[in-house]
Amino acid sequence: MKINFAKKLCILALFASLATSALSEEIGLVLSGGGGKGAYEVGVWKALCEYGIAQKVTVISGTSVGGLNAALFACVKADKAEKIWVDIVPSRLTQDGALISQEGLNKIISSIPLQKIMGRGLRPHVYVTAVRAKGKLIKHFTSKPGSDSYRFLLNEEPQLEQIRLKLLATSAFPILTDPITLADGYKYTDGGEEAVGGDNVPLAPIVERYPEIKNIFVIYLSDRDHVKRRIQKKDFDTKVITEIFPSIDTDGSGFWERMLDGTANFKEDRIRLLIRQGYEDTVELLQRRGLYPVSSYWYE
Repeated sequence: MKINFAKKLCILALFASLATSALSEEIGLVLSGGGGKGAYEVGVWKALCEYGIAQKVTVISGTSVGGLNAALFACVKADKAEKIWVDIVPSRLTQDGALISQEGLNKIISSIPLQKIMGRGLRPHVYVTAVRAKGKLIKHFTSKPGSDSYRFLLNEEPQLEQIRLKLLATSAFPILTDPITLADGYKYTDGGEEAVGGDNVPLAPIVERYPEIKNIFVIYLSDRDHVKRRIQKKDFDTKVITEIFPSIDTDGSGFWERMLDGTANFKEDRIRLLIRQGYEDTVELLQRRGLYPVSSYWYE
């Protein structure tokens, strides 16, 4: 028993010396939206857990499927999150022949132990964003990305039902699903709809409300050539921002291909592929930084 403990101490000291000072501080995580492509974020999260980085994440900001994943990652372990995506999402999200079933999504959300994030003192803090449905036609002409994005800190919500509704709101995909009415009486839709002022890369809640967090990981669901809006690092010169992109084309070309093969693709084989890709892309990035898997020693 003593030998095992001493071995762990030695390994802990070794990896602590190898880790960069940038990754020894609190970390923020931004999860973008993209429907079925959100499986990629599961793979990223798996890698961040294995490399001891996820355990330093104190705030997650997500929108649309990124908001759903933010709550999921904060409430269950990575292997459980993967199991939900692989075993439950394919059937629930397409039940009754729907492209995106809001009823099926509601059942998935209701199965997550959301009470684990109820309490402002709990970490990580989880933010999700949504857009008010009222006046969306006008917003198409007057809004810019993020200008009409409403941010909700799920940890400070005292009612479990309102947390569930806010998760439905952030992922209420236009046309395919219904707007969600929240406690303030307003109807809300998908937070990633940037054409009406949504924010599909919700970095702002972390930058504006957590000045002590210097290191932020931003996860995109489109590759570098197809991402619609990318964070400008020059605008955040006091932060160390690490961007992770899919190394494969997750969108295709044309509206219907992007919809059917990307956003609304919840087939099990596609989900498995994206999870694997997210994991491999993240591991490659971390290994280039000289980091090694450490979670089994640091966080048992």
